[in-house]
Amino acid sequence: MGDTMFGNFNEEARKVLLMAKGEMSNLKHPYIGSEHLVLAILKSDNSVSKKLKEYNLTYDVFKKELKNVIGVGSNKSDAYLYTPLLKRVISNAIEDSNEFNDGNVTIENLFSALLEEGEGVAIRIMLGMNVDLDSLYSEFSYKIVGPKKNKNQKLIVDEMGVDLTLKASNGELDPLIGRDSEIKRLIEILSRRSKNNPLLIGDAGVGKTAIVEGLAYLISNGMVPINLQNKRIISLDMASLVAGTKYRGEFEERLKKLLDEVSEVDDIILFIDEIHTIVGAGGAEGAIDASNIFKPALARGKIRVIGATTLDEYKKFIMNDKALSRRFQNIIVKTPDKVATKKILMGLKNIYEDYHGVSISEEIITTIVDLADKYIHKSIDILDEVSAYVSLKESKDLKEYNKTNKLLKEVKRMKNALLLKDDFKNALVYRTDEQKLISKLNTLELNMSKHKHKKEVTKKDVAYILNMKTNIPIYELLEDNIKIIKNISMDFYKNIIGEDTAIKACIDVIKRIKLGFRDNSCYSMMFTGPSGVGKTCLATLFAKALTGGNLIKIDGTEYSEASSITKLIGSNPGYVGYDDYKNILEEVKNNPFSVILLDEVDKMHRDVISLFMQILEDGKIKNSKGEYVYFNNTVIIMTSNVGYLNNSIGFNDTLNKKTKLNENFSIPFMNRVDNIIYFNSLNEENIKKIINNKLNILKKKYKNKNVNLKINNNIINDIVEKSEYLIYGARKIDKIIKDDIENIIIDNILNNQYDITIKSLKVLT
Repeated sequence: MGDTMFGNFNEEARKVLLMAKGEMSNLKHPYIGSEHLVLAILKSDNSVSKKLKEYNLTYDVFKKELKNVIGVGSNKSDAYLYTPLLKRVISNAIEDSNEFNDGNVTIENLFSALLEEGEGVAIRIMLGMNVDLDSLYSEFSYKIVGPKKNKNQKLIVDEMGVDLTLKASNGELDPLIGRDSEIKRLIEILSRRSKNNPLLIGDAGVGKTAIVEGLAYLISNGMVPINLQNKRIISLDMASLVAGTKYRGEFEERLKKLLDEVSEVDDIILFIDEIHTIVGAGGAEGAIDASNIFKPALARGKIRVIGATTLDEYKKFIMNDKALSRRFQNIIVKTPDKVATKKILMGLKNIYEDYHGVSISEEIITTIVDLADKYIHKSIDILDEVSAYVSLKESKDLKEYNKTNKLLKEVKRMKNALLLKDDFKNALVYRTDEQKLISKLNTLELNMSKHKHKKEVTKKDVAYILNMKTNIPIYELLEDNIKIIKNISMDFYKNIIGEDTAIKACIDVIKRIKLGFRDNSCYSMMFTGPSGVGKTCLATLFAKALTGGNLIKIDGTEYSEASSITKLIGSNPGYVGYDDYKNILEEVKNNPFSVILLDEVDKMHRDVISLFMQILEDGKIKNSKGEYVYFNNTVIIMTSNVGYLNNSIGFNDTLNKKTKLNENFSIPFMNRVDNIIYFNSLNEENIKKIINNKLNILKKKYKNKNVNLKINNNIINDIVEKSEYLIYGARKIDKIIKDDIENIIIDNILNNQYDITIKSLKVLT
């Protein structure tokens, strides 16, 4: 066997083979055998000789035993011949190197191949020395063969997955801030001998994938225990595995091959995001799904898998499969609190500043955390989007630069057109303009580079982005709140007559919300009073003032049956309408900043009342699909006329009113209502003011149609008499005006009469 075959041997392996020749010559043996190879390995300082010392195998001890068993020859041989056994060892080492080390033969390959042969002089001598060959073989098959496998070889797992450890070492992953306890538990589970497959369970967006990326970063920087050193975390995409498989058995074959590769290559840890997708994946007719292919490999501990899923999907897909769920160790990932969230954002601040070219102060980070906790629960999303928004704002110089650049292109086009026509005289004029514009562009570029600074993110920018994402006006960050509140007060007192206490209570709520002093809960009010005094009208004005008119009205008479609760939360599984989203909770979910009006709440069934009691208590409730709907940005207004069924009698004693309410709604429910507002019965003065306001509105309406309308003062008394306000409040006034005044006005307009005077409800001039 010539030396040319050793072209792919590394330096250590070549040195050992040359030393083996020297050992043969010194011992005057006629051939080079496995024993000379072992002597050469033991003589040089390498990883194999260090490991063999643990088994009391040293150069001197082995050589002494070799001399005892074989002896020393009498004549030196000039020919260097390899025994058939050593030839096989070298051949097997080359094959191993092709599979694991890109064709580079190492000492580890040579010694491993020698152990695999299981015979020869070297093996017999080691047996005679009572060396535990089984232990030695398992030691080398795990410690030497496994880690030395070819990391550059293109495996299926590399084609189907993404190497997170490589991305971490290249600086492509965002840093992980906090989550120390979760990372520690993840490392502990991966370090177990059995059941070493962690499963991260948490809500969407809580940071499960970020935790795995954090572990990849620690591994890439060598900041993990020795059993995880040099490991690779490969993020496996189940969709890529299934994609392109056309025939039955093709998917299973691909997945089986991948798992075989991972079990042979000891340095790979699989990460499967949305791991519930393996249940049923590839499970076409006559085929088994991915989870059943994973189970045996997980059970034997041949592979390590990190999974991530949400709690609902874990319960639905994995928990029910006992054989699959017991192979994983659960790690519950909770939403970070405000302190932890701020720490995370402060850690990411520099990354987003550099990426977007903006400046973000700590005050802005605090604002984002506070507002996200209050409104949207997605701090990083807000940070990213507001940075992008600010970075896209054009500065004054940039606007001028773009305008000049556009003009320059037009001047060049005109100049070139004249040159084609040989009109050099006029082309020269454009050439002069071109030079001026180029000079101006250079000056602008110089100014922008000199004064280049990062655009600063402001609170107003944060408010704008939150408003765009949620349709919630972030009042506490706006500057004109005082003016807005004053205008609201005027509008309330103008439209609602005789209910100053109720109006003041509503304005107090609006002040608290608009100035940002609202606590993170659902605020509730109950308007109670006689019919027709303005309870629903005030609620409508309140919604308009607070949310711009985003009012969700629920009529209590439509919820008088127990079954009507499905209109609120949706149908139960198995019932008609379960899959549609036509319910009140869905409206609240889509419009989180709303006023919810429970009109005539006393007409509702007690089960529906109990549902709202839970909402008032927790500020959230689950719909029929098990999803939480939050009410912490809503205001719930309830109207009721309990205790006022007879307006002519009424109740003047507040204690009696409270007693009636407690009898009708139960004390626990009433205790959860933040503010009970008692409306007064309308007196004659109040009703006249209301009528006068409505008549003024009528005059303005027809003035726009060129009608000169005059109404005598005694008309107000006629309407008061006809309205029966002691029974109906102001409810009949609109009907009287429409039937007894407006219809007559319309008839006159049809007869081309535009000067109209109303002297009484009966006499028209």
